[in-house]
Amino acid sequence: MSALPTSKLERWKYSNLPAFVGDTYTSEPLSVGYEGDENFVVGDDVTIMPWAQADYADMDLWTGLDDVLSLIIPSGQVVDKPVYLSSETASAIKTKGHINLVVKKGAQATVYDDLNIDGWCVRSINIILEEGAKLTHIRTGSGQGIVTQLTQIQQAKGSIYSAYALNTYGSFIRDQIHVKLQGKDGKCYLSGSKLLSGKQHCDTCILIEHEAPNCYSNQNYRNILNDQSRGVFQGKVHVHQIAQQTDGYQLCNSVLLSDKCEMDTKPELEIYADDVKCSHGATTAQLDADPLFYLKARGIPEDQARALLLQAFVNESLETFEDNEDIYEWLSDKIERTLSL
Repeated sequence: MSALPTSKLERWKYSNLPAFVGDTYTSEPLSVGYEGDENFVVGDDVTIMPWAQADYADMDLWTGLDDVLSLIIPSGQVVDKPVYLSSETASAIKTKGHINLVVKKGAQATVYDDLNIDGWCVRSINIILEEGAKLTHIRTGSGQGIVTQLTQIQQAKGSIYSAYALNTYGSFIRDQIHVKLQGKDGKCYLSGSKLLSGKQHCDTCILIEHEAPNCYSNQNYRNILNDQSRGVFQGKVHVHQIAQQTDGYQLCNSVLLSDKCEMDTKPELEIYADDVKCSHGATTAQLDADPLFYLKARGIPEDQARALLLQAFVNESLETFEDNEDIYEWLSDKIERTLSL
């Protein structure tokens, strides 16, 4: 593996990875636990290497990773029971691996993806959605380790990718997402939240490429930072000339609970088509005193009032899943338990 990316690179300007990793790791293949239909697991090598290697110097971090799991959801199959993936990395261990996930034409599935990391996990995921395919991808984690993850999504005509990343864990997280909407009428929903404390560092870096007409993308993130934690959100929408009638939206709102924490937000639009609707927005502020006073005036203790306001703030990032009660309630419960610590 080549030299690690540092803050001298533009896409890593807010995150100095070498400051968090040492040289005492024992390297092991990534082990992935799987719970689901065993017929989805295949042995074929369908690895697609990281895109844009010539353009981005940091891609070498994920180049050459061995396949550890490949899944294919057959055409037309609607998977009623969620698929569960899990990985663990122990302290002083560095795990590396690549996952392939292909959802065939018209198929639908939900994947819960959980990491338990106390060492350093280097992971890439390649997702291919064929025409009309739908995938819901819920990502969570635990532990105090380091994660450098690349997720690549290719979407064909009429496909839908809906993802949520709940970042409450780790000392350093780099979550890099690259989406290509390659067929018309595709939809991509990326949402998540950072609930950070102590000296945690979490960097979300997104590139969505609209390469076909009449596609829709939405990035919706909410963050709560405390103590000396640091959050980063870099979200870019690239609309190619052919991608007329594109809808592309970004929103990243953050609440800072300490004067020592930091949130760096860098939304970007790069548009080469003339018939588009694109916007981006970002806010960073402290908790609003007026609603807090309102709740306290009605007899609600301050700690409980603050928790209620923060819960409501973060739950705005769950709007994609309002019609899916199981996912909405599961994520909302995890957020509530994190905020009550």
